[in-house]
Order: sequence, then C-alpha cells, then structure tokens
Amino acid sequence: MAGIQTPTFCPNRTANSIPSFTTNELSQRYQLGIIPFNMPPMNNGLVNQAWLSDYITTLEKQGILPVAPNLDKVQSDMFNSPETVDPLKTYVEKENAFQSNLMAEYCFYESRYFSAVNSYLQTIGAASMRGNTTNNATLSSQQTIAVNLNKNLLLLTQLADAISKKRYMTSEQMNNEINRLNDQLKSRGSKLLEQNRILEKETATADLNKRMVQYTEEKNKANQNILALYGVLNIVALAMIVYVALT
Repeated sequence: MAGIQTPTFCPNRTANSIPSFTTNELSQRYQLGIIPFNMPPMNNGLVNQAWLSDYITTLEKQGILPVAPNLDKVQSDMFNSPETVDPLKTYVEKENAFQSNLMAEYCFYESRYFSAVNSYLQTIGAASMRGNTTNNATLSSQQTIAVNLNKNLLLLTQLADAISKKRYMTSEQMNNEINRLNDQLKSRGSKLLEQNRILEKETATADLNKRMVQYTEEKNKANQNILALYGVLNIVALAMIVYVALT
C-alpha cells in the first residue's frame, strides 16, 4: 500500500511507514498492560459505562492505577511531620509512570494494527487478481486479527477517557497534566470507532466474496489499478482506514 501515510503520536514511528509483523507477533499481548484477558462486550465498538467504572475501581484496588491522596490529610500530615514523604509527589510520580505505560501499550497495539490492516488489504487485492474469491482462510484470519487489534485500541481510548473523567471529578487542579495523553487518545478513539464499523461490515466473508465476484465480472484486467478494485468492492472506505486512521 505504497503512498498511504500513517501519522501517529507514537515515538520511533514515521508518518509514511507501515510496520511489518508476523502472525504470531500480531497476536502478542503487551506485558503489564491494562487490557484484560477477557475482553468486555462491545456494542458497535463501545464498552458499557458500568463495566468501565467497575474495571477502573479494580485497577485502583490492584495498585495499577494510582489513587489521588486526600488533600486535607496531606496538609495535616505535612504540617505535623515535615519529614514525611510527600504523598502528592509520590502520586504524581506513579501517575506519570502509569500514563507512560498506557502510551506504550497503545503504541504496541497501534503498530500491529497498522500492519494487520495493511496485510489484509494486500491479501484482498492479490486474491481478487488471481480470481481466488472463495474459501480464503487467510482473509478470514487477517480479518479476525485486524478486528481484535481495533478493539484493543478502542478499549484503551475509552479507558483513558473514563479515567480522565474520574480524575476531573476528583481534583480539577491535577487534571491538566494527567489528561495530556488522554486528549490525544480520545481523538484517535472516534476514528478507531469508525474503522471498527467498517471492518466489521466490509470484511464479512459472504459480502466480501460477492463483491469480489462482481469485480471479476466487471473488470477483466488482471493489472487493473488497485484503487479501481477498491472502488468496485466498495472498499475505498476500508482502504481509508490507514488514511482516515491517522490524518
């Protein structure tokens, strides 16, 4: 998919490069991440708010998500015992570490997501050029991987947003710095949601095979430009995943 750019706020990435991963690498989990092993149900890419609230509470109880200290108690402790470790400083340090890890987890899955979608689109083009439009196990597998990675990213953006809102209610004074990363992730979330709906709809096996047959009948040139293929297959929207994904 030369020419498609994938701008991102993740470090060590360039806007015009799409990373490459093996199938096993695409299925890897981020170590010490906050995505649970059992993914919550999603309705059109959205997680139930009650689940988000309960899961955030679980992260706090496990010590994964820092809990802001009581400001009144902090002032009392520091006045009575000046040598006491500053709980606000400790909280900020833990919060910074959590935000850094959250960003690393997001970028871990984002790079794999770009790679999975790119491979999926290339397989669609190659299969259609060969006339192999039915019973393509590779397409089915690549679809599943792309959808799962999309859901991982959606969950992370929604968790970041829910955490930010809880932080805001806890203390407006601490909110600005804590939300720096969330603002970026929330912006990505709406785009990922759009991509989720495109993937779930356009990659259905029956629909995909039907569109490929139509393309074969209407366009009988094996070397037809791939963009024409996407137009007939109605996959312009899907191809835009990598473009809309990150413009």
